[in-house]
Amino acid sequence: MKKLTFILLGVAFCALTLHAEVSLTVYQRNIVLVRDLRTIDLNKGENLVKFDHIAPEIFEPTLRITPQGKFDDLKTIEQSYEYDLVDQDRVWKKYLGKPFQFTKDDSLFKGTLLNFDDDHIFFGPEEKPGAVSIISRSGIKDMTFDTLPEGLVTRPEVYWKVKAGKAYKSLKVEVAYLTDGITWLADYTAFFQKDNQIRLSGNLTMTNKLEMDFPDAKVDLIAGDVHRAYDTRTLGGEDTFEEAPAAAQKETATRFFEYRRYQVPDKVELHANQTKSIPLMGPVDVTCTKGFFYDGSTGDEKVWIRLLLDNTPATGLGMALPEGDLLLYQSDKDGSARFLGEDHLKASTPGDKVELVIGQAMDLRVDRKRVSHERISRNRTRDTVEITLSSSRENASGITVRERLYGFWEITEALWAGQSVTRRALDANKVEFDVSLPPGKSQTLRYVVEYGY
Repeated sequence: MKKLTFILLGVAFCALTLHAEVSLTVYQRNIVLVRDLRTIDLNKGENLVKFDHIAPEIFEPTLRITPQGKFDDLKTIEQSYEYDLVDQDRVWKKYLGKPFQFTKDDSLFKGTLLNFDDDHIFFGPEEKPGAVSIISRSGIKDMTFDTLPEGLVTRPEVYWKVKAGKAYKSLKVEVAYLTDGITWLADYTAFFQKDNQIRLSGNLTMTNKLEMDFPDAKVDLIAGDVHRAYDTRTLGGEDTFEEAPAAAQKETATRFFEYRRYQVPDKVELHANQTKSIPLMGPVDVTCTKGFFYDGSTGDEKVWIRLLLDNTPATGLGMALPEGDLLLYQSDKDGSARFLGEDHLKASTPGDKVELVIGQAMDLRVDRKRVSHERISRNRTRDTVEITLSSSRENASGITVRERLYGFWEITEALWAGQSVTRRALDANKVEFDVSLPPGKSQTLRYVVEYGY
């Protein structure tokens, strides 16, 4: 195993820093604000303070070092982020022409590193001045250098050069910066109780992909899409900026600017490359409506099972919910949980209607076709569409049929099983029809739409 050893001959004075408290504010765009409160001692005059345990690849302009309190006699001279991490080639490049030693095949070599490539090093042996040895890099280990080359660090570090008007003991200083590598999302589990009720619970799942641990951190999770300078989104046109989704239950989710914040009540121990789940809500019994749904715009002739619920206190909710996947189960006669399906729950605030598509209805079939298309004037056409629904179920089925229309349209006729049926406009291009299909029957929804151009 290759090992690099450095003998540090001279290091500038660095004041000792001790961790006091770490706070993480984690955003949904893979951004985290790290606020690291340290305790340091300062001498009167100029000090160079080293802060280790710093995230790799921080956004350098966001680095802030702030004493906690008002200190008129403290003056920042400069601050720097050192992140050129040491590796073998970087060390060798900086040590060209300098002495070092290594072992190979149980023999010790001392001399000067002259050059190297991917396969060999060019080495000047100490015992043969002027000679050059070409040595295969394979098998070289236990390399020793006099000191770590300037500009290289073994781990990311922050340096703070500060001038103090007097000596300080146990001064609290906050080191804050933005970085990426920690993400969070919500996930939900629901148990189907009966046709009009589910038991819902939710978790917040954090993933730490940073190569560093946070053993005792305060955590805030921000739900919302913060804008970055490199984003190409602009105001106007079809872009819309809605209020950011909420993050948790009524008693813990709070407004933060135009976003929502979920504050994790207990400190979190979050290790490198770890995923951790934290309870968000529930379990709560939520009133819902089970029905069937067909979307004619998809091209798939499938009828889907759908759950609808209102995010209101009357249904058992009335709380802000961040977006996340929801898995639905039902217990069978022996009490075993059986998976029914899953859907993505969009961010929901109190008062919203929530729609969840669970799976395909096996006893319902659909046949959609455009039976006629005609031009009735220079800039107007007429389409007739028939959607035949068939059931092999033992009970009547309430089915919502959604159709996508285009341009300037007008439905002039809509019939279900020969009887007039009302429609509901969702937006400028979508309409829905609610129909009831008798058990074991086939019936047809027929509508005529005229398009203007």
